[in-house]
Amino acid sequence: MTRLDERLTRLEQRLDEIHALLLRLMALQTSVHRVTVGSGDEPTRQLAPIIDELDSLSLPGDAGVRITWEDDDPLDIQYGLVRNWAAQGRTEDLSDFDLSGRNLRNVDLKDAKLARANLSRADLTGARLSRVDVSGADLSRAQMVRVDLTRANLAEADLTFANLNHAKLEGAILRHAILTRCNLTGANLGGADLGGAELSKTVLSRANLKDAALTHRQIASASALDGATMPDGRLYDGDPEPYKVR
Repeated sequence: MTRLDERLTRLEQRLDEIHALLLRLMALQTSVHRVTVGSGDEPTRQLAPIIDELDSLSLPGDAGVRITWEDDDPLDIQYGLVRNWAAQGRTEDLSDFDLSGRNLRNVDLKDAKLARANLSRADLTGARLSRVDVSGADLSRAQMVRVDLTRANLAEADLTFANLNHAKLEGAILRHAILTRCNLTGANLGGADLGGAELSKTVLSRANLKDAALTHRQIASASALDGATMPDGRLYDGDPEPYKVR
């Protein structure tokens, strides 16, 4: 048994003692209410020893556990779960969490479920998010430089103004995602599914789009394509003619 286990065991024992005393106290209080007027101070004297004993049962000072459930901010609890998700066995479902504006640099969330989570303005620089499910999530204005989103599910996610400079998005699902004014400079989108995604004013300079699923109309709506590898494998040569909407 570890030292923490021993402390938790002592704490549980003390809480059991307090609970038993509270039950005795409640039983005596019931008896007091049934005593007729004129009985004097005898019921009160019966309660006094139990109250004194209850007062003496303070939690052990070395318990190693600080009980602050009522004071903890629910959003801080969510943040803590996300920061330690990998270390805690990768079992927690993080869907619908509010992590807006949080520092999640280099966090390991491979295979995590973050569907519909609020990650707007979060700092995910260098985060490991391969195969993560962030479908329907709010990632607007998030910092995601060099983030690994290989084979991630970003369907219907909002990435407006997000910074995905040199992000890894090979095989990612971006169907109907909003990438308006998103920075994808140098990003690897090889084999990604961008069907129905909004690419208005998106920066795709030096991005790899080889084998990516997207239409000429989507490509034409991007604001920058210089140096990009196009879906057919050739480098963009500055001639927009093949990608003009007909």
